Amino acid sequence: MAYAVEVDDREFRIGVRAGASGFIVEVDGIEHMVKIVDRSQHGFTMIMDQQPYTIVSDAGDQFVVNDEPFMVSVADEQVQKIMVANPDTYVKKELVIKAPMPGLVLEVMVAEGDRVICGQGLFIVEAMKMQNEMKTPREGIVKQILVDKGQTVNSGDTLVTIE
Repeated sequence: MAYAVEVDDREFRIGVRAGASGFIVEVDGIEHMVKIVDRSQHGFTMIMDQQPYTIVSDAGDQFVVNDEPFMVSVADEQVQKIMVANPDTYVKKELVIKAPMPGLVLEVMVAEGDRVICGQGLFIVEAMKMQNEMKTPREGIVKQILVDKGQTVNSGDTLVTIE
């Protein structure tokens, strides 16, 4: 199967097929051997090209890979072609951005009603002594901000909604 995958503000073409002991995942023409070694309710651990990756999902568009947060969207390549050919007919749902892990909101970079573009920074959240800039994966208008500067957040707390 072929997919169009957007990770933060970068787009990839990905193909997946069964391999001898897992999957062969082709990313922009480069093949990788992937084996799922553990599954949990919210994620999994895989070995890709002999490197381990732990991936956790909040059941939305946010994923944490080896403790680093990413916004990810996946579309079947055929659906992606339709969306590109007819962008006015493609309706996106409200985007909810959640905290990928517990942390402290250091900076709120937008206000309710602001128009944001793909890849624009929304918040800086400190987690595990690292500052993580939370970015929007698509354009829209900030509908609601649910946190303030200096606020502690838990994993899965909603930070902002964008329509």
